[in-house]
Amino acid sequence: MKKKKSFTLTAVFVALVVVLNNLLNFMLVQPGLTRVMFHELETTNPDCLVLGTSHGSYGIATDELESGLDAGAMNMCIGGEYMIDAYYTLQYAIKISSPKVVVLDIDYQYLINRHDESILFHQVYNGYPDSLLKVSYFFSRIAKEEYRGAFLKWTNYWQCYYMIDKTVAKKLSDDYKEYSPDVVSMDKNDVYEGKGFINKSKNASKAKTTVLGWDESLVAQSECQYIEKMVELCRKNDIQIVFTTVTQDPRTVAQYAEKFAQADSYIRNLAQKLNVEYYNFNYLTFEAFDREEGDFWDREGHMYGDTAKRFTKVYAEVLKKALAGSLKKSDYFGEDLKEIYKDVVPYE
Repeated sequence: MKKKKSFTLTAVFVALVVVLNNLLNFMLVQPGLTRVMFHELETTNPDCLVLGTSHGSYGIATDELESGLDAGAMNMCIGGEYMIDAYYTLQYAIKISSPKVVVLDIDYQYLINRHDESILFHQVYNGYPDSLLKVSYFFSRIAKEEYRGAFLKWTNYWQCYYMIDKTVAKKLSDDYKEYSPDVVSMDKNDVYEGKGFINKSKNASKAKTTVLGWDESLVAQSECQYIEKMVELCRKNDIQIVFTTVTQDPRTVAQYAEKFAQADSYIRNLAQKLNVEYYNFNYLTFEAFDREEGDFWDREGHMYGDTAKRFTKVYAEVLKKALAGSLKKSDYFGEDLKEIYKDVVPYE
């Protein structure tokens, strides 16, 4: 009898904890853009799926990409999206749609910078739709790290207690139920234009955040393994895959030209090993795409919205020709970074 009572009390306690946790999540956790993007992925059934990081979310304008490719596209580049996150995003995309082309945009910093394992760094996982794939995702990544963030999401938003009334109102609204980005709080200079593209206004002042220096000894082999997994998954499903790196602030590239060239060589060798084409748009000639320091809102190389739209027209043109097998690389790319950027004054 005592055991039965003890079991009952334990069950009641667990139930109360679950209810309280869900209630706190509902009242405190702010609506995120990743949730909106996964819903768009579900409803657009894109021909072209782009995976990558914040360089892609600010640098690849989806409408221009669709126009240039003459095909539907979805930009699933997300800040903090490491290769394991991209892999599970790709798996979900294949499950619910039929992409014909996958573009993996690679920021070399994500190969050498170990991701944050704190509860603050689960953006992709937290926005990932509930499914059996999410269970696999959890055990592949989250369970090996700071797993509490997956269950206690509100702990990252406790400081939003003063906004509970507004948060609850948002989550009860039709906009939230219909996955509108209007309920997502964003930087005042950011406008979400849909399908993954964030347009940064030039009202945002230039930030001094710059890139990490390339160091091959720091490369996380797990990141490379997930790149290989994505290539295998695409080939298994008859999907073309291409690697890219979007262009960055020319003064930064000029400053770290040797490091950028070393990173390019590493990624290019990996692409050749996997028999995948790699297009590094930092090697674009200035005749093919004119750019300057003022086209980027930080030294790391995130683009302003108007720059991204200009760039994406060239990006889409290159991809379309590459996929058709008609690309003449010398029409767009140079071979030596120092030569390409010889007239650019590097940062000091």
